[in-house]
Amino acid sequence: MTSHRNSGVLIASLVLLISSLSPGADLATVSVLSDSKVAPPVRHGLSKLTAALRAKGIVLEQAATGDILIVAAVAGKTGPAAEMHKTLSAKMPSGTETMRIKKTLWKGREILLVSGGDDRGLMYALLDVADRIGWAKDAKRPLSEVRDADEAPAVAERAMSKYTMHRSCFESYFHDEAYWKRYLDMLAQNRFNTLALLFGYENAGYFAPPYPYFFNVEGYDDVNVVGLTPAQQKRNLESLNKLIVMAHDRGLNVTLGIWDHIYRGGVQGPTADATKPTKGLVWGVTAKNLVPYTKAALTQFLKKVHNIDAIQFRMHGESGLSRKEMAEFWPDIYKIMLRHGPGIRFDARAKNFPHDLIDKAVAAGVPIRMCTKYWMEQMGLPFHPTHVNPRNQHDRRHGYADMLRYPRQYKMHWRMWNGGTTRVLLWGDPQYVRRFAESTHLYDGDGFEINEPMATKMQDHPHDKTPFDLLTKNYRYYDWEFERYWHFYQVFGRVGYNPKTPPEVWSHEFERRFGKTAGPLVQKALHRASGILPRIVACSFPYNHFPTTRGWAEMQRQGDIDAYSRSLPSDTQQFLSMTQAAKNRVTGGESAKIHPERSSRWFAKAAKDVLDLATQAEKNLSGHESKEFTSTIADLRILAGLAQYHSHRLLSGVSWAVFKQTQNPAALDDAIAHETNAAKAWGNIVAAAGDIYHNDLMMGRRGSGLSGHWKDELAKIEKGLAAMIQQRKTFKSPPADIKPIPPLTVTDDTTAPTVTHKPIATAPAEKPLTITADVRDAAGVKWVRLRYRSVTQFEDYRTLEMKPTGQKDQYRCVVPGEHIPAKWDFMYLLEVMDKNGNGTIWPDLNERTPYIIIRLKR
Repeated sequence: MTSHRNSGVLIASLVLLISSLSPGADLATVSVLSDSKVAPPVRHGLSKLTAALRAKGIVLEQAATGDILIVAAVAGKTGPAAEMHKTLSAKMPSGTETMRIKKTLWKGREILLVSGGDDRGLMYALLDVADRIGWAKDAKRPLSEVRDADEAPAVAERAMSKYTMHRSCFESYFHDEAYWKRYLDMLAQNRFNTLALLFGYENAGYFAPPYPYFFNVEGYDDVNVVGLTPAQQKRNLESLNKLIVMAHDRGLNVTLGIWDHIYRGGVQGPTADATKPTKGLVWGVTAKNLVPYTKAALTQFLKKVHNIDAIQFRMHGESGLSRKEMAEFWPDIYKIMLRHGPGIRFDARAKNFPHDLIDKAVAAGVPIRMCTKYWMEQMGLPFHPTHVNPRNQHDRRHGYADMLRYPRQYKMHWRMWNGGTTRVLLWGDPQYVRRFAESTHLYDGDGFEINEPMATKMQDHPHDKTPFDLLTKNYRYYDWEFERYWHFYQVFGRVGYNPKTPPEVWSHEFERRFGKTAGPLVQKALHRASGILPRIVACSFPYNHFPTTRGWAEMQRQGDIDAYSRSLPSDTQQFLSMTQAAKNRVTGGESAKIHPERSSRWFAKAAKDVLDLATQAEKNLSGHESKEFTSTIADLRILAGLAQYHSHRLLSGVSWAVFKQTQNPAALDDAIAHETNAAKAWGNIVAAAGDIYHNDLMMGRRGSGLSGHWKDELAKIEKGLAAMIQQRKTFKSPPADIKPIPPLTVTDDTTAPTVTHKPIATAPAEKPLTITADVRDAAGVKWVRLRYRSVTQFEDYRTLEMKPTGQKDQYRCVVPGEHIPAKWDFMYLLEVMDKNGNGTIWPDLNERTPYIIIRLKR
């Protein structure tokens, strides 16, 4: 039997004798049986298992006579561990990333069978065992918290993306192996399987393009990074290749993003820096050499940067390419990828990418996958928007647009741009992730990619400016800022892998950090608070705040009241705008959509729940005081303050819109009263933030409101409120016969009609479709409407009145076959209204995806 040491772990056919070092304790022995040749991810899992045992005061020796035997094997492989599974007639998992943990007995010994359908699956199982060994209270029973498990990935790809927006910020960790070890360990522990490192996104020319930062290209001596030395280039290339190795060693694929191909300023950054040599930026790529240089540089990139799994290309004009250049540029890039990177997936950003170029990629055999924005460049609700903003309904700026066509030619990948929303505040909601992960199966999607917290740190600030520290010195408790967001990574990774992940996975950590009494309260408060930002984005969001580099729901007041009131929901089918709500109030109109008044009550309830839980946690801390607890409670109070703010401001917005439509000063008085309360709520945010956060959170362009502090926004809110009060003082009295404004009467969902309907899963294309539902209400049903379209966001919804069938509470309609083309699947929802004006949409977005998608038989 041979053995060798790798990464400090003794690996052999029969490896470990583990003895308790506790004085006077009975000898406890554990043996680990693994195969003599294991892949790097398995080695990583074994190293963490070993570390967990050592942390319990256990010494390692080579033997196989322990009272407890841990057997670690990969299905389909040979060796002692595989043989032991056969001896025990143990079932092995099958399939990519599957894992199994099973306790059993054999010849009087406790056996723990740990297996995977592949190397990554076994690594996940070993990491789970290692984690739970850490939970054990008694070192003599190290497996007491280990549970049997059979798990398989619900989502194929679970990617975490990192932007490289600021040179000093990126270089502060790019070359730091200790940073990457901690970061990649965390991703592996939480079962992410892809790291996406993205070069060039409104970086003010940094990495535009990335090639010269790593090497020079023969024949293009005039293309270089101004001021970058050959030694720095070499170091950059070595660090990138080392990062890829470290990621692969932890079962993580690596996607590299090449988002800029030439720097021309404009949306990319200052145009002046694109017209002259600028330190730290690429100089020498021109319209004339763009295509030949890129072909040569990409060829060299594929040779010098080893074992890339995918490259994510930005295809459209924001990459620096003109529409005319795209037609020549991309077919040549396809050829380079096929010739020099045949095993590398081609991820194409879908925005404004002409479909004829997609067709050319498919025809050429490029393994292309279309990547699109899930919900604008923000974090909306956990489903694809029912109806996107009309301004981008007929292009491919975001969403699935018109791309879910049949016959299918490519896979889809769903990128959540939460980096525009969850920048600095804590976030974590397992139920949100369950629903989000399920939604990524649309069109048999490959999975999801999310942004890490603080993704845009220092964006649009001078590249040589020292990055700020998020929390002030007295409140820091971590080595690296990403560690503060442990629960964010935990829920997106673990729940993305397995929606049925036992809650104890995170409950134990909350209790460890905050105590057995306060921990569950903090957990519950954070889960509740994490619904606030997505609801802000969904129910009313100024469309000029769409981009990650323009909108920030955590910080921005969203303009003065006139701009706020004119904002549309980012799902215009589910939520009623303030302007339309005001019009309905003035004219007596009705809608089944969620009224701003209902959204206001939702925010008020969420704020109360979070604040109550935070207060209870503070009262039950019981000796677990810490910097982390203090800053966590601050975040909860800030989120609650944001909910209070929008609760009041939605009402102010409706009243303002009524005033604009009627010129009735009573409506202006109402708007001022609600705006006053909104300002007080923002004051609560400022108080909660206190001196915990840096006073200038440089998360993006200052002129776009992406830098500063909550107190800066408060001054703007108060200035806007003063303007409203002044307007009221100078407002001319309306005519004496002005009509009074009808009172606001909107009821809760609980009093709207109830709907019973069995969703239709499949139906033939181009054939009439009958839809039947039971609808009942104590006040009587006024109307039932079917809203439907093909699964293309380019279409508006059609409406059919559903008529009573004659059977009690039953309604029915028939969709004509010509409205069900085979090119796309089909989707529908129901709108209902009772005779008292209470309406709702079925399905309920609070409970599930608020529409039904039918897979058509073609």
